Amino acid sequence: MSSCLHVIGLGPSGMEQLTLGNYRRICGAKKIFARTAEHPCVQELMAEGICVESFDEIYTKKSSFEAVYESITEQLRKELEKSSEVIYVVPGHPMVAEKTVQLIGEQLAHDYEVVIHPAMSFVDEIFRVLKFDPIDGVVIRNYDALKDIGLSGKEWLIIPQVYNKLIASEVKLDLMSSYPDEAWVYITKALGTFEERVDKLPLFEMDHGTFDHLTTVVLPPNSEVTSFSRLTKVMATLRSEQGCAWDIEQTHETLKPCLIEESYEVLEAIEKKDMYNLCEELGDLLLQVVFHAQLASEESEFDIQDVLQGIIQKLIRRHPHVFGDEKVATADDVVLTWDRIKQEEKKGGNGEVEFFNDPLGLPALMWASSTQRRVAKVGFDWSDIEGPWGKIEEELQELKSALSEGIGVREELGDLMFSVVNLARFLKLDAEEVLRDTIHKFQRRFLKMLEFTRKDGLDFEQLPLEEMDLFWEKAKSQEKVNVI
Repeated sequence: MSSCLHVIGLGPSGMEQLTLGNYRRICGAKKIFARTAEHPCVQELMAEGICVESFDEIYTKKSSFEAVYESITEQLRKELEKSSEVIYVVPGHPMVAEKTVQLIGEQLAHDYEVVIHPAMSFVDEIFRVLKFDPIDGVVIRNYDALKDIGLSGKEWLIIPQVYNKLIASEVKLDLMSSYPDEAWVYITKALGTFEERVDKLPLFEMDHGTFDHLTTVVLPPNSEVTSFSRLTKVMATLRSEQGCAWDIEQTHETLKPCLIEESYEVLEAIEKKDMYNLCEELGDLLLQVVFHAQLASEESEFDIQDVLQGIIQKLIRRHPHVFGDEKVATADDVVLTWDRIKQEEKKGGNGEVEFFNDPLGLPALMWASSTQRRVAKVGFDWSDIEGPWGKIEEELQELKSALSEGIGVREELGDLMFSVVNLARFLKLDAEEVLRDTIHKFQRRFLKMLEFTRKDGLDFEQLPLEEMDLFWEKAKSQEKVNVI
């Protein structure tokens, strides 16, 4: 029969909180292994003459806690190879914030019998001292697991093992990215002992206190925490009877111009490389998503959770090379995989899919580019750049003929523009962005023209076209000088 490892919880403080069964098992053992001797119960057991061998020395030799816990687990394996029964004691409850017990389950439980002996945990004492019911909601996170976990502020947040001021400072900075600077924080120490202490501080002063191995940081629920759930709650409030008259009147249709406007303001911030403004504009765009989801939720059509679930599943489904076994070599292969899966998703009951399925609301240049890329994928394309270049010359001549005859001008102008977009595609340029850049350039030069004429005391609108051209060339020349 394999050896047995007994993992015994010592409770959060001294022997008075040790269960009778655990005390008897400890007293009956020849030797006890403790994760750390820096615990009130271990100190009292040793004072009674019980032989305890701690792993504190490993903490001084290893560069990280992960390495410490791995080393402890390996040492326990060696003891199990020598003895039929090994006693390992840990602070608190073995299954609450005890990484070594998790590793024991992963690395030793397959080869040896592992028995967990429960005990009172440090969180039990927190419930007693701060007088709250865990049914209201509790989140327990290690100090190094606070980033990017989506703190909502709806629950009590418990952060154990804040050993020193350095860790406390890191915790403070992580929390201040979500919680208000003035949020109340409880610094609890040595709960359940004669040295029990609770300090209440604002978050921005949290690391001004004293910390040791028995310190736990606790934050009560806070409705001011920055979170996605808070955004959706604000939106729901604006749409409620007590909300905003304008927001209450909006529909999916009335919000369409807002969605388009906010999208283009994001593009403008990107073009200007204005990161401060981009942050704000992305928030405005996100508001539109949340707004439409709230409207749909009120009609029981879908809600924001459905939106999130849909995009998460789509990203996973369309990236089998990341979340599955499929292999791709290049970025172009990724695009082909994405398009293939997209086409499969859009197939109807007859197994067919519309060849052109772009949104009809796309700007014309983007729509033309997408259409040309789509037909190129099935081989309907020029072999080299001479093809689209020749097509532009052909369409230009046809436009000239249409102008001279006064027939078909609109159609021929459209053909010429479509051909120019095709040339942009061959040059690996985005026609929409190219045109926007040119518009920006034209506006800059025109404003510079106005500046020159004002300096010369001239009324620009009264100038003949020939003089306007002179100022245009002057503005153009200065722009080239500035570039150099």
